[in-house]
Amino acid sequence: MATNKTDALDLIHLHEEEGLSAPLVKFEDAELQLKVNRFLPSVGVAPKKREMVNAIFDICERSKESITSLSKVSDSFGLSVNTIRSYLKELEKLGVVETVTCTTDPINRRRGMLYVFKQPNLSAVFEKLVEEDSKQNDTRPIVQIEDVDLINQHELTDIAFCDLITTVLFGALRFNRKGNATKIESHVLWGPERVAVETRSGKGERIALLFDLKYYIGTITVLENIIKERIKNDELVTETYNIPLNAILNSLRLPKTGGHKNSALTAIRRLSGTTFHIRQLPKWFLHRYGMTSNSALHLNMLTLRVEGESSEAPGSIVLQLQFPPETIAQIKRQIDGNTEAIHELTRVYSNALTTSNSLVFGFNLWTSNYFSEKGMAIIDWLELKDRTAPQLSITEFKKSFSEILKNHAIKASVKEYDQSLDREVEVIDVEYEPIYNNQGIALKETSCISGIRVSLEDGQFVLLPEIDTSSLILKNLYL
Repeated sequence: MATNKTDALDLIHLHEEEGLSAPLVKFEDAELQLKVNRFLPSVGVAPKKREMVNAIFDICERSKESITSLSKVSDSFGLSVNTIRSYLKELEKLGVVETVTCTTDPINRRRGMLYVFKQPNLSAVFEKLVEEDSKQNDTRPIVQIEDVDLINQHELTDIAFCDLITTVLFGALRFNRKGNATKIESHVLWGPERVAVETRSGKGERIALLFDLKYYIGTITVLENIIKERIKNDELVTETYNIPLNAILNSLRLPKTGGHKNSALTAIRRLSGTTFHIRQLPKWFLHRYGMTSNSALHLNMLTLRVEGESSEAPGSIVLQLQFPPETIAQIKRQIDGNTEAIHELTRVYSNALTTSNSLVFGFNLWTSNYFSEKGMAIIDWLELKDRTAPQLSITEFKKSFSEILKNHAIKASVKEYDQSLDREVEVIDVEYEPIYNNQGIALKETSCISGIRVSLEDGQFVLLPEIDTSSLILKNLYL
């Protein structure tokens, strides 16, 4: 640290050009922000302080040389300069911030502080664990720190975490409405690999139901609109928002009646307490991002901080929800169009959100994602189970899905040449007969489930989207 005025970093030009006065803060790039955001929860930094960090980044991102003043942060975030300085000093102890002596005073060259965000110091995590371990006199071994900060590449900038939840991890949620377990261990297919997932509940709530995801989808849809407006108006994008419950119901086209409100509120409480833990990531994922085999991924969907009645509209419920930094970053990237991490939730079929059958709901979630990129799927019973209902045994799945096939059965068709039209046309196959065994399991059937034509024969399914020029699924194929 500088010991005299001549040692101070000269930032007088920022005072003259931008009107900045020390103390200042510097936060350089989005890659560093991701690393900081993933590091802070692991050392117990409170959500309010993490929000301040993101607010600082948002302001620095729009500022010359990525530098702004604590005074500007105070005006935008609503904390006093002294409180912000105190928080930054705490982060300095964790190795996330370093202080540099600077001057913005063109006359007396008085010294001030520049707080610079830097690469997180993982040793702080180990020290914290050692300290807690000794206090508790616990003989357990220190946990290996498994954090994406170990990645040396541009990590996770093309992973859409919202979509990971709704297209892969949904299979690790609670299928059984009556179940009350606080932990579910299951395997899901993530890409070509089976991955072990531990789902936990907290805050006195049960693990979220699969059906609760429709309220997650509705909430994220509302959040997207809020962030889009904030970016448009050059306003601060934070992690916490007050969202009217009616706005979530509107996004799902659900009535704003008492029953629907209660269902939505109960679901959001469960979603808030549910977390996913993957301790052995897929090999392709580790290879792609340069991660070690000890790396782990821990995800939560959202946090319900406060629920209350709107002062502007009595009787209207408002939820204060905090979202993971990855979710906020994903939505911002999607709006900016600067990445392939495109948010797909708004493409989910409308009937995926209205069905009352868990298997159909899971089937819709998977197929809506699959057919946004591909035109046909050939799949066997086991893979279909792992993609849509991994917690069920193969026997349970065959029986349950066979009932769905029977309930959604359609007439099979074949192609014949029509001389009058001089082309092939589809006609009903009058000789086709569906086959079920004596246990009710389908051996041969043709069905249409939520716009997907499903043909089963010889243990293989062929899935094709129905040709409907007005359907969302067809539009997705050509986006």
